[in-house]
Amino acid sequence: MKYGFGYDESRDDYKALFIDDESDLSYVVNIYSLRTDSWKTLHDQLKGVFLINLPAKFVNGKLYWTASTSFCDINVRKIISFDVAAETWGSLELPICGEDNSNFKLGAVGSDLSLIYTANLVATSSDVWILKNSGLHVSWTKRFTIEYPQNVGIYMGSPTTYPFSTHLRHSTKGDILLSLPGVILIFWGFNKKARAHC
Repeated sequence: MKYGFGYDESRDDYKALFIDDESDLSYVVNIYSLRTDSWKTLHDQLKGVFLINLPAKFVNGKLYWTASTSFCDINVRKIISFDVAAETWGSLELPICGEDNSNFKLGAVGSDLSLIYTANLVATSSDVWILKNSGLHVSWTKRFTIEYPQNVGIYMGSPTTYPFSTHLRHSTKGDILLSLPGVILIFWGFNKKARAHC
């Protein structure tokens, strides 16, 4: 089961989505509204995609999941979004980072959706991409590269981390906090010196 929690600012309402997998990559979506204390069910949603991360990442009124084409496909093919206010689905293309699309993790930097891309399991750096939305135009911009101790990429890229979202915080001083399953990385300032806490 996939799920997500979000806030509908237009109605001052908190909503929870619970998404049940059905056969043939189709889902039943159950939406709970805290304001009305009621449930709504949507059938025949999201055909042909397999949602990877849980929970969803909530940014600027939308819930986001990385998605592939099947349960057996480990490559992230696109990003699926759910507008909490309009209760509509959308999709985003990925930035072009390399040949291997299996190593994307969703995050947030400030109020922007982000993707962390690690090239492989032994990589010593990750690129952080930020989604910029200027009305009709949506684009990805590479914001910065994080250098970290060798073999930490195992936590970033392993398929076993799919159930988790990466938590990333970036301060105005350039400090970065990255929280992954089993490890927290702290990078101080623009020198990006790292300290790992397991």
